[in-house]
Amino acid sequence: MSNRHWRIAACDLGATSGRVMRAEVDTTAGTLALIEVRRFATPAARQSDGLHWDAPRLFDEVLAGFGTAAATGRLDSLGIDTWGVDYALLDGAGDLLGLPFHYRDGRTDGVMDAVVGKVGRAALYERTGTQFLPFNTLYQLVAEQRDAPDRLRRAATLLTMPDLLHHWLSGARGVEFTNATTTQMLDWRTRTWDVGLLQALDIPTQMLAPIIAPGTRLGTPLPACVARMPRLDGVPVIAPACHDTGSAVASVPSGGGVAFLSSGTWSLLGTETNAPIVTPAALAHNFTNEGGVAGTTRLLRNITGLWVLEGCLRGWRAEGQTFTVEDVLEGAAQRPVCQSVIDPDDIAFHRAPDAAAVQAWCARTDQPVPATATDVARVVIDSLALAYRRGVEALAEVTGSEVHTIRVIGGGARNRILNQATADATQCRVLAGPVEATALGNVVMQLVVLGAVRTLADARALVAAAFPPEEFTPRRRQPWDEAAERFTSYGLRLRS
Repeated sequence: MSNRHWRIAACDLGATSGRVMRAEVDTTAGTLALIEVRRFATPAARQSDGLHWDAPRLFDEVLAGFGTAAATGRLDSLGIDTWGVDYALLDGAGDLLGLPFHYRDGRTDGVMDAVVGKVGRAALYERTGTQFLPFNTLYQLVAEQRDAPDRLRRAATLLTMPDLLHHWLSGARGVEFTNATTTQMLDWRTRTWDVGLLQALDIPTQMLAPIIAPGTRLGTPLPACVARMPRLDGVPVIAPACHDTGSAVASVPSGGGVAFLSSGTWSLLGTETNAPIVTPAALAHNFTNEGGVAGTTRLLRNITGLWVLEGCLRGWRAEGQTFTVEDVLEGAAQRPVCQSVIDPDDIAFHRAPDAAAVQAWCARTDQPVPATATDVARVVIDSLALAYRRGVEALAEVTGSEVHTIRVIGGGARNRILNQATADATQCRVLAGPVEATALGNVVMQLVVLGAVRTLADARALVAAAFPPEEFTPRRRQPWDEAAERFTSYGLRLRS
């Protein structure tokens, strides 16, 4: 490691909130501190044609955050990560052709089934190695071609969300690889756009931007940005792993018998591999091969995460309830485990889940109906743990390696009741943390590019020393084994 103090800014945009963090790194002392300098909401914008993201407002927030991060001293670099699949279309002059659509918009309803019917499920997976989710970019573009073909014809550039923000910041035009792999439009063998697939679906391809690697230097902030935030003048803009899960996974090691579980609104369960695994077993279990850092692949599956509990909390607050999430979880910890279970990935919980949806699901499957908030929370927690168990079993089948340790990273690492339930349900050791894995992974890539550390392993060692995980060991097994049988008998299978 070089002997220097480094100041790095990382913007992490999630589907509900965004944060700009400043990292203070002393490579001589081997220390890393992370300070949140700005937090803001990332609400959806409802328009006449559907649900969108107010991208210009988000960029204003990001730029203001970077300005705040630089207020107390010059930054050595900065970078942005966001969620995947969503995109913006720019015309030849670089102007937006409308606000980007939100992945939860209903325009893609039924589109995935139609595309699979035309291309074939196995053939589509064999080309892309990507999981089947109804809001993947591929299906969004098919919907766009159906609803607004003129907009696609006029598009000169397609950029995913982090690439759009980096473009407005630095002028660079490219789609960063880890985010590109979430689109279901990449040929996993060549690591390039599958133009033939898009043409077969009548999707124009002139707007496809070059694919760039994580760790690419994009330039420095444009004069218009510097005019607003003078302290950003000349600061290198570096593309980290621009997909938020890609950044989160970059912060910790995994592979072999160690799985990662990026836990938040979504849960992403998987492991790092040296190459994509595109096999009948991977297809059957709907695993995706997403780009990682340092040439790795993130083999993972999506599981609806804390979205259901978050929806319940929103509903209770709307009813005037004043308890906090901590109150609900503390009460849930005192309730018996595995009394009832739901399928977190059922369509009933996709758009607007609440406690009534949980209760209705239990009633429909002839299970005890949870009556109180703490009972509902217990059902959700147990159901997530059982979904992780099924995911771990599938991961072992696909990779041929039994999982003995799960690295829980992201905001869900704070949820101690869920961490213990995960250890009990899977009979794996759970290491929870770091909570700020996504921002840390963003910082990690910037440190490697700047030469502040020699290798990714050195950067991960810095993270481990600064943010040691909390360990949870398996306890009771029997109630979880019995619940797993019910989980299967009710047909509660993850998407396949």
